[in-house]
Amino acid sequence: MGIKAKVKRKLWASSGGYCANPDCHNDLFPFFENGEITNIEELAHIIGQQQKGPRGNSSLPLTDRDDFENIVLLCPNCHTKIDKNPSMFPTDLIKKWKSEHESKIINLFVAPKFKTRSQVRAFLKPLFAENHAIFNIYGPYSKNAQNKQASTELMWDKLAIEKILPNNRLIEQTISQHEHLLQNDEYGQYIEFKLHREGFEYNKLSGDVNDAVPTFPSKFELIFDEKK
Repeated sequence: MGIKAKVKRKLWASSGGYCANPDCHNDLFPFFENGEITNIEELAHIIGQQQKGPRGNSSLPLTDRDDFENIVLLCPNCHTKIDKNPSMFPTDLIKKWKSEHESKIINLFVAPKFKTRSQVRAFLKPLFAENHAIFNIYGPYSKNAQNKQASTELMWDKLAIEKILPNNRLIEQTISQHEHLLQNDEYGQYIEFKLHREGFEYNKLSGDVNDAVPTFPSKFELIFDEKK
């Protein structure tokens, strides 16, 4: 069957771009001295793809072995190590790696609670700034995309999944907890952002590209700003 593109993208997003082995956590998208990047991630089957594969003697149907729940993102060294030594790295251990790693990534983006608009604004400002910088430097309309298309697309996909998607979720969670502080047309802008966030995330994780996804709402970066 093979691992579907949407499963791969979901794995990239849930891994944060790092090896799931808690004793490793290598960066799976390293930079090199010449300024180029590459991806070194390997999609490792927890229960072997075939019955004779590592940890493959299982009741899990072969048709389900390429699903998200049975794949973990590892660096090449860790992938080789667990498959050559399946007795040392049993199914339950690798499932624990995957679960705990995904929980760590989620817990990095828990929205705090604030009392004032200025506090919310101060928290959101660096998230907006990071997303804006990534889009300007590596986005589809950037100068890099015109001059170095292949390497820029790889970097754009990497940072969109590792940075922009979690930043967007944290922005949405933060505003959701502080809806009572929204003023004038800010609530409408927030709803527009939610639609954009959902569509952008769908495009990045599903592998499909829906041109109807709304763009980032104009002036949304100024939300909670008293000077706008």
